[in-house]
Amino acid sequence: MFEFKGGPPVKSKLVKQEQGNALIEVVAFAAIGFGLVLTLGFQMLEQERKLLELKSLSRNAMRSFLLSPSTDIFDEVFRLQSDSQLLAQESLSVSTSCLQAQCSKPNTLIWLELQAGDLSAKAFGVTGG
Repeated sequence: MFEFKGGPPVKSKLVKQEQGNALIEVVAFAAIGFGLVLTLGFQMLEQERKLLELKSLSRNAMRSFLLSPSTDIFDEVFRLQSDSQLLAQESLSVSTSCLQAQCSKPNTLIWLELQAGDLSAKAFGVTGG
């Protein structure tokens, strides 16, 4: 058998206490946690921006239709959508409470509902008479 003789004896020390590592771990976990919370916050703000833009689009389309009932409300929605920075690429679902011919009658209550994914916005108006 081969025996190693010579050289200084090797001393080993078992680490029984972790000193200084706890602070590093706390800082690392706090940084990761803060990053996740910050990312989630930005995503929620982006959803809120899209919802506000969708509500504004529905109100402006309804206002435009009420001021000029000869225009098509669906065309007005899509025209305003193409001008929007946030909703230009979104797929919108548009529904109204009446057909175009019925909507132009005086004193008709009109509901307009827009939906983009999980977000929805409603606007209503009454045609003049």
